[in-house]
Amino acid sequence: MARLNHLVVVVPGIGGSVLQTPKGAARWDEHRRRFVAAATRPGRLRLDKHPDLVPVGLLPDITLIGPFVVPGYDRLVRQICNHFDDVRVDVSRPGRAPDTRADLVLFPYDFRQSIQHAAERLAADVAARLDGEHTGARRRRVIVVAHSMGGLVARYWMGPLGGAADCEALVTLGTPHRGAPKALEVLGNGLVVGRKRLVGLTRVLRQWPSAYELLPRYPVVGRPAGDAPLKPSELHAGATGGASFAKQAKLAFGVHEDIEETWTRLHQRPDGPEVTAVFGRGHSTLQHALLSPSGLKVTKDSADWLPNPDWHGDGTVPAISAIPIEQNDRRARRAVPVRHMALASSSVVVDILAEYTGEPLDSVRGDTLDEPWLGLDLEETVLSDDPVPVGVTLHGAYADEWTQVRVRARPHDGPREAGAGTGWLPCAEASDGRWLGHLPPLDAGSYTVEVSATGLPVVSRLSAGDVLGVLDPETTDADTDDDQDGDGDGDGDA
Repeated sequence: MARLNHLVVVVPGIGGSVLQTPKGAARWDEHRRRFVAAATRPGRLRLDKHPDLVPVGLLPDITLIGPFVVPGYDRLVRQICNHFDDVRVDVSRPGRAPDTRADLVLFPYDFRQSIQHAAERLAADVAARLDGEHTGARRRRVIVVAHSMGGLVARYWMGPLGGAADCEALVTLGTPHRGAPKALEVLGNGLVVGRKRLVGLTRVLRQWPSAYELLPRYPVVGRPAGDAPLKPSELHAGATGGASFAKQAKLAFGVHEDIEETWTRLHQRPDGPEVTAVFGRGHSTLQHALLSPSGLKVTKDSADWLPNPDWHGDGTVPAISAIPIEQNDRRARRAVPVRHMALASSSVVVDILAEYTGEPLDSVRGDTLDEPWLGLDLEETVLSDDPVPVGVTLHGAYADEWTQVRVRARPHDGPREAGAGTGWLPCAEASDGRWLGHLPPLDAGSYTVEVSATGLPVVSRLSAGDVLGVLDPETTDADTDDDQDGDGDGDGDA
């Protein structure tokens, strides 16, 4: 096996970092208590009351915390450590000296804060690790692997903060380079699961600068009477969450402009960092919004003014948004048949890192998927007393009279976290070519939803899956910040 030739830094997506209070009490991690606390006491994550949470690690596995399905990174770390020789791993933590001999650095950050805030910490951490190396040795020394919002953090460090000189390459995994309509849905209309509107969590999320920085930076809002579509930053206060939304959206758009300006210059330089955008395609994903007198409706339907409508996305980020705005080289992007959370541990990362131990990046494939795959239409979270609709689309394959498509759910975190799941249940082919099925109501917890298509001509069998969070509607979003343990910090944790 080869050794890593670079300092590889893993930057997680929103929700992917473990956060603690300065006293060491966990506020956001994979523990069962945090799942309950995030659902029942959302005020624990308020930025105005708790501005100083400390990032101490990355979440290990895809899991359910409150109403959020969040990514995990242990599998990615294991893949890198298993492929390369003697990988030394270090976790960046504020106030702790870095291990300057580390090959692989895990960089958690407070994902509530702005991406600039996280990028400044990233700049300081990398500088400390490269301190003492002469200019020639540190030039293009770093490769960043960034999932989701982590890619925006990395691009801000490399662009506006000047980190590109130290960076050989950036690999982004489902990063919303151009934003995601899902952020517009949550910030504009509020966080909704099933029929339940999560008022407390919506109020908390609307405090986070990072949430606004995930808004689309392109015209995504259609208007009646054929008027030109709008960017979220151009919406008037009455169309969304009020004056605060309008102000924060404009500030967030300015951040994207700063990134675009510097990266446009970097892209024109022959010695600039190489960027590989890895993105999911073919899964039903929120695509655009429609503005009407009754409000803002965000939909999964394709918009006739946006390009590549058949690309869809990874279930969270549209495929067209997961490619940097300055990037036109197809060799520098890879489409993969997985959904957003699974992108955090995509095996394509090891393939790309291996190329930097010998082979040039020219061997990276373009955006054509080599094999047929299944696209899913599945919500991230549902309520425990509602049935779960599942949509399946065949990509690169076709059905005949022998084809069967089935779906099942099994506990993702073991029997303590969820009920028994289901057996295999049939899906029926609809008139639009999709296959539709329903899972019965599930107990609260997290589940792996698996889909299997068999009897397909040529390819025989295809499968896909994702994690589903199921919430108890009676205990979710109590909208309190009670100090239940009496320690004065309002977290309820002793």
